Amino acid sequence: MPIIRQIMSKFAVPDMRNLGTQVRLIVISIFYGLFLPLISDSDVSYWTQVYRTASWGAPTLLLIMLTGYVFSQYATKLDKVYGVITAQLVILVLFVLVDYGLLGERLNFWTHFWQINMLSLGLMHMESSRQQALEPALVEARLTALTARIRPHFLFNSLNAAISLIRLRPYDAETLLENLANLFRAQLKDGSQSSTLGQEIEWAQEYMAIEQVRMGPTRVQVMWHHNAPDDAETPHLLLQPLLENAVFHGIESTHRPGCIVVETSMKHNWLYIMIENPFVPPDSDENVKPHKGNSMALRNLKERLMLMYDNDAVAKTEQTDSVFRVRIRLPYRKKESALDNLFGR
Repeated sequence: MPIIRQIMSKFAVPDMRNLGTQVRLIVISIFYGLFLPLISDSDVSYWTQVYRTASWGAPTLLLIMLTGYVFSQYATKLDKVYGVITAQLVILVLFVLVDYGLLGERLNFWTHFWQINMLSLGLMHMESSRQQALEPALVEARLTALTARIRPHFLFNSLNAAISLIRLRPYDAETLLENLANLFRAQLKDGSQSSTLGQEIEWAQEYMAIEQVRMGPTRVQVMWHHNAPDDAETPHLLLQPLLENAVFHGIESTHRPGCIVVETSMKHNWLYIMIENPFVPPDSDENVKPHKGNSMALRNLKERLMLMYDNDAVAKTEQTDSVFRVRIRLPYRKKESALDNLFGR
C-alpha cells in the first residue's frame, strides 16, 4: 500500500470548476488530437484521422468536463489517492459509454482505451506537478500573512485608546477590547485558508469599529453595501488587511475626515468586492504623514488568490487624484459548514 500511495502521489485531480483548468484541458486535448496522426502509420489521410479522433474524443471530453464540474466539490473531500483512482475509473466509464455504447466502436476500441488513459493520467500528473511547484509560494504567502497582518502601531494605539476610555466611557472601552480580541483570534486562527464572506464582513466591521473609536467616528467614516451571499467562500482574512491599508494610507496621512466604501455583489456566479478610500499623492502638501505604497500587501493578496483560484480570481487597483480602489472578482463557491461535513449534507 505505501508503494501504491507513493506512485499515486505523483497524480492529482484538477478542479473542474476552475476556468483555467478547463482551458488547459481543452487546449491539451486539441494538441493531442492533432499530434496523434503525425506518429500514426495509417494510410488514411491526416485530416481524416483528426476527424475520427475528434468524433469520439470531443463527446468524451465534454461528458468528462460536465461530470467533473458537477462532482468536483465532492472529489475535494476524498483522500488524494482515492480521489485519483475514483476520477480515473469515472473517466474510463464515461469513455466506454461514449466509444462503445454510443458510437458502437469495435475495431479501434482498445486503441482509444489506451489513448484516453495516457491523456487522463498525463493531465493529472501535470496537475500534481503544478501544485507541487506552487507549494513554496504557498508557504511564503502564509508566512507573510502571519508576520504582516496587523501593524504594531495599530495594536499599541488601540490599547492606549482603551486605557483612556476606561474611566470616561467604560462601555466603549469594553467594546473596543472585545473587538480587538475577536480580531486577533481571527488573525491567529490556524487550519483552513478559506473563510466566508459573511465572516470576513464581520471581522472587517469589528476592525473599523476599533478605528472609529481610536480616531473618532467623524474622521473615519464607512459605507457598507453588502449584496452578496454570506456563505460565499473567500480567502481567510481577505478584507481586514485591505481596510487597514485604506485607513493607513488614505486617512491617517491627512488631517481631513475620510470615507471608506466597501461594496460586495454577485453576478452570473461571480463574486465582486470593491474597497474605495481617499487618496492624497505623497508629494501633496496635504499629505502630512506620507507612507510607502501598499504594493506588498496587494502582491500578497494576488498570490493568495492565484493559489486558491488559479486564473479565475482577479484583483485590480485603480488610482485617481483623490480615490484609490481595489476591485476583486472571485468565483462563487458555497462554503460548507462543519455541520454539513459532519452530517454529510
